[in-house]
Parts: sequence; C-alpha cells; structure tokens
Amino acid sequence: MRQTLLILIIAVAAATGGFVAYRTLDGGSELLGQAAPELTFSSLDGTAVSLSQFRGRWVLLNFWASWCAPCMDELPHLVEAQSLYAGRGLQILGPALDEAAAIKPMVVRFRINYPVMADFMAADSAMQQLGNNKGALPYSVLVDPNGLIQAVQLGGMQRADLHALLERHLGTP
Repeated sequence: MRQTLLILIIAVAAATGGFVAYRTLDGGSELLGQAAPELTFSSLDGTAVSLSQFRGRWVLLNFWASWCAPCMDELPHLVEAQSLYAGRGLQILGPALDEAAAIKPMVVRFRINYPVMADFMAADSAMQQLGNNKGALPYSVLVDPNGLIQAVQLGGMQRADLHALLERHLGTP
C-alpha cells in the first residue's frame, strides 16, 4: 500500500511539474490573430531582410541556433517543407541566435534553401516580441499573407507535425 501511495504521489508531482513547465514555456499563444510586429534582420551577406517584404505569402519564422540539438533535428524537415510548400506560398525564414561563423557551416551541411540570418540581437528581440520571453529554442511563428500570426510552436517539430501545421493553414494541394 505504501509503495502504491508513493508511486501515486510521484506521478501527481511529475504531472504537476510538467503542466507548470508547459504553461511557463508556452509563449506567443496570446498573439494568435494579431498583426506580427515589423521585424528586420541582417542576412549572412549583410542585406536587410524584413518580414514585410514577404507580405502576400505565408511566412514561417524559425528561430534557431547551431548549438541547439532540437534545432539541428528540425532543420532537415524545414528544408523539405520549403521545397514542398514554396509553390503554395510558403517562405521560411531562419533568424539564428548565433554568430555568422557558426551558422554558415550549417547552411552548407543541411543545404538550407531559405534565407538565414545570423543577427543575434535582432533575433532575440524579435523572438521576445513574438511571445518567447524564455529564450527557448527552436521557436516557430507562422504568419499569414496578411501579416497576422496564425500559429506559434515552442520546441522542435517532427516532420509529421510540421506538415500537419502547414497543411492546416496552407490547405492541401
């Protein structure tokens, strides 16, 4: 009986801790349906990339870093999604909370086919404006063609989750 009670107490404590962590790390959901802020980043070649220049397209902002293991797991799925969904109006943007020297090898290694920006300060500020005040990575925000935030995702997405998100918002072919 004592062992069962101890297991039950541990299970309740773990569930409560998980719920608190989820609610604490859940960022950006209060922004759904609101206009995305005007964001501008510096690309790897030094040119300015602003969110507004992609108005009329779906934009998936994916905040990441070279030192983030879940980000590395997610990158191949993002590369694939850019290829598959570009014709349906998707543009992925990859602001990195990292230095250009660390990002450039990742662009080559993963054959990243969307704009990547290594502008730590701008990426950190943008991520906070988009509801992620904890700095947890990866963090993705889907902005519709009218500039409204439609989805936020804290943490890495598996291939199926990413495709489900895009299908839900972009529609099926």
